[in-house]
Amino acid sequence: MRLEALINKNYDLLTANDREIANVIFRDKQAVRKMNSAQLSEHLHVSRTTFVRFMKKLGIQSFAEFKVLMEEEENRQESQVFHLRDIVDQYHSMIEELQRHDYDKICRMIFCAENIYLYGSGNEQKAIAEEFKRIFLIFGKCCIDLFDLGEVEFAKKRFHSKDIFLAISLSGENPDAVRVMRCVQGSEIQTVSLTRWANNSLARMCQENLYVGTRTVSQSESRSYEMVAAFYILLDILSVRYLEYFNQHKKEKTDESGTDAEPVL
Repeated sequence: MRLEALINKNYDLLTANDREIANVIFRDKQAVRKMNSAQLSEHLHVSRTTFVRFMKKLGIQSFAEFKVLMEEEENRQESQVFHLRDIVDQYHSMIEELQRHDYDKICRMIFCAENIYLYGSGNEQKAIAEEFKRIFLIFGKCCIDLFDLGEVEFAKKRFHSKDIFLAISLSGENPDAVRVMRCVQGSEIQTVSLTRWANNSLARMCQENLYVGTRTVSQSESRSYEMVAAFYILLDILSVRYLEYFNQHKKEKTDESGTDAEPVL
């Protein structure tokens, strides 16, 4: 089993410190593959005992086994060849999965929301937030961008129980995003995360989670990119589901009152 799969499988057993160890390993994996146990512990700023406990939680019995997993990860990336047909098939699979998701709860939250606050942990995430804002402004929802922790702390004074805070992060492990969500959790606002398919810290901190499968196309450490079009596909699907939800509740309200009034939940 790949190292990434082992981490996802045993995620519940990992502490915040363990997750940071995993983040550093994947961030610096080229350098990590060349280190011995003492060098790696120093690089991670933990004791060798702490790193051994981390491996045990993943079911890895020795440092030698850990190195084998790292080599397998490298060999898998080097041997991976991407063709356009593969990418198209991947997107078909993503769309089918997105269509099966139940959007009723998030649609109801948006429908009832007085304000929707949007936070993205990076440039791409902020672009996705802008697209969400563009769509739902058309639907008459008040959407407000928040750039960083300082703006979130300032806006927090205005958070209301009917408002939504939407946090967007590819990995769900971005330290800034986690800090922002910790700040938000101290209020009564409803929280939603938008991340890629994975068990992650940000999703665990939110009341409702939207997941999107992504795929990294790479030839080497310096030649790779993550395909994020699925995030925009999700927003398209969510907008259609929201219109269906809105029209259904508007029809129900009209049938009850005999007038074409705005629905109230």
